[in-house]
Amino acid sequence: MASILAQASNLTDLPSLEIDVSSISSHLFDLNALKREELQNLAARFAIDDCFTLPDAELRRLLTQKAEEYRALKSEVDAIPDTMKRLSNLKAAAQDAIDRVDLEEVENLMAMVHEVELEEAAKSAEIRADTALLRGKVEDAYRYVCAAADSFAAVDPIAPALKRLDYFNTLYSHGLRYGSTGLVHAAQMIRDALDKLDKSAYPLPWSTGQNMLAVTLAAQARRVEGAEGTALLAQSVTAYHDVLEVLTRKDHAMSWAATQNNLANALQDQANRSEGAEGAALLAQSVTAYRNALEVYTRKDHPKDWAMTQNNLGVSLRKQSTRIEGKEGAALLTQSVTAYRSALEVRTRKDNPEDWAATQINLGSALHTQALRSKGTEGAELLTQAVTAYRNALEVLTRTDHPVQWAMTQENLAIVQTGIAIHDTCLDPRPPLIAALEAVDLALTVFDPVHMSFNHAKAIRVRNIIQAKLDALPPV
Repeated sequence: MASILAQASNLTDLPSLEIDVSSISSHLFDLNALKREELQNLAARFAIDDCFTLPDAELRRLLTQKAEEYRALKSEVDAIPDTMKRLSNLKAAAQDAIDRVDLEEVENLMAMVHEVELEEAAKSAEIRADTALLRGKVEDAYRYVCAAADSFAAVDPIAPALKRLDYFNTLYSHGLRYGSTGLVHAAQMIRDALDKLDKSAYPLPWSTGQNMLAVTLAAQARRVEGAEGTALLAQSVTAYHDVLEVLTRKDHAMSWAATQNNLANALQDQANRSEGAEGAALLAQSVTAYRNALEVYTRKDHPKDWAMTQNNLGVSLRKQSTRIEGKEGAALLTQSVTAYRSALEVRTRKDNPEDWAATQINLGSALHTQALRSKGTEGAELLTQAVTAYRNALEVLTRTDHPVQWAMTQENLAIVQTGIAIHDTCLDPRPPLIAALEAVDLALTVFDPVHMSFNHAKAIRVRNIIQAKLDALPPV
């Protein structure tokens, strides 16, 4: 146990950093009061990459996450149980059994002692792993939890596999938050578990492992470009299909629906990386999977899940529509808009403001796409509705609380306003072009050329188009 506490104390064993060790906890609770040098030194303690070049706002964001993990680790250390009483009771029972020459009972009691010792050693390994992750040492954390899992082989040959499922979230959550090798190690740990789990003998643990693998591979794929990312998504889809072989709608309705939704998400991601007929087929499969989920996620019984899936369905339908011309594509767009409006029946601004805003953005995008296929008053009305949807979103996504989303929505608003200006029904393009220019200029106050170069360059291109159209108008 002493070694674990020593491991945790490594957080403060860095005398070269100019920050009072005794005040680390208080600093973590009052990040806004720290000067830049203090932020940098504190970030270095937690092994945050590029801590001496990141802007203050990003340092505070990352340190806020680290503070949350630090408090969780401290709670784990504080909660290390005193097992002496439990072991003492087992010892007394074993002594009594020996006096009675009940050797079978002695063996059973010693097995219990062994299991208690293993549980405590495993808990210590978990804390050691959490400490390692807090310091950015993912490989060490992986090694600690794997060793802890393997130590249970003496209790039950299948226990190491089951324990790996228990420890999965430790590495997965870290990888998800920091984009490190945590996801790679989480996937490997689950693969190791699945190698020991026979589907027919342990169907539910096996399906749980397949689901964990599918989720992890999809998360990995979102961080990897090219053929490697595409391959990871294909593996994720395969794993979800494997899960559905065990978690049937008849026996596990809610888990079946959740897996259908996750499968649909992975198929949608696959389609985003695929061209032509392959991409269209993947989107069609995604739509089918979302509709499957909605057979269980009804509005009456599961309103939040129903609304989430309606929103996701709307995304796939809109993307599907962009690959199909004519009436079929137009019909898919109409279905997309309907799905978003259905989601908004549950995702209200009052009860779910951020989800409401996200769906408003999706609705605005679908309406804009619809408008591009429509002429006359119908197209003009769709553009007006798109503007309304984006402005609705901006009521929640403020620059103060959501700067990047706010800026992206401002840019989308600028594009739609430009669409209004060039639409065949527009009699005076100057007002919508001026509104578009104002919106994209607002976006550029967030999209700085150094830290958000891609977004900045894109917004500049949009601005140049708007400005050129304004310059082409006759003088007032």
